[in-house]
Parts: sequence; C-alpha cells; structure tokens
Amino acid sequence: MKKIISIIIFVGLLVTACDTTSSENGELDGMWYLTQVDSLSNGHSADYRNKRIFWSFQGTLAQFNYADGMNCYYMSHFDRAASTLKMKDFFLYDRVDEDHFIDSETLDEIRPYGINSLEEDYTIKRLDDDAMILQDSELCLHFVKY
Repeated sequence: MKKIISIIIFVGLLVTACDTTSSENGELDGMWYLTQVDSLSNGHSADYRNKRIFWSFQGTLAQFNYADGMNCYYMSHFDRAASTLKMKDFFLYDRVDEDHFIDSETLDEIRPYGINSLEEDYTIKRLDDDAMILQDSELCLHFVKY
C-alpha cells in the first residue's frame, strides 16, 4: 500500500512539473521561408527563394530576417483571427543599442520582406503544415514551412 501511494505521488508530481503552455497560433507558429511574391497590380511574380527571407512567429511576436544578413532582425506584434493576420508596431531589434521603431521615414527598410505599410492586414489564403499564402491589398506572399 505504501508503495502504491508513493507511485501515485511521484506520478502526480511528474505530471504537474510538465509545462504544457502553448500559443493559440496553431500552424502559424514556427519559421516560414518566403519563396514567391506576386504583385496584384500588374500580375507579375518574383521568385524570392534566392533572397533567403524568413518570417518566424511565436506568441504575439513575428520576426523577419535574411538568412545571409548581418544579424539584422525586424520584429512586429501581430493578431491572428481565423482568416486574417494583422501586423503592427514594426521595429528593428537591436541587442547592443536600443530597438528602433519603423516609421514612415524608415518604412523602406522592411519593404524587401513583403511589408508595405506600418500596419499590415493580410488575408490568410492558405495555412497548413507545409505552406502559407498571405495576401494584402498589393501583394500575395507564398511561404513554405522551414
């Protein structure tokens, strides 16, 4: 009987020690590789695979970077609903100095990532284990899960 109680207590402590917190982002969480950008205004498509641009999502933060860049990371806050992704508060993440918020004068810094305004409203056209397609009023962005 003493052994059974000890085992129950041990299992109970083991289960309560496990952290099972996760975000509610579902398939969005993780790293995404930008492979193609389509212009909605002129119908042209650009192959972005050689640019090695990545978007990463976790919690309420998104990160954007070039894999071959010089440790330059941009970040933003985001809200996700069923079929929309709203991004805002873009900033340059700077570990040495302090972060620098993107404003209308520095917006061109984040345009290569497919971001064209200080607040982006994307429609989620596709989101699953393998691929994500986001569309705003100007661009359609194609990603594969990395």
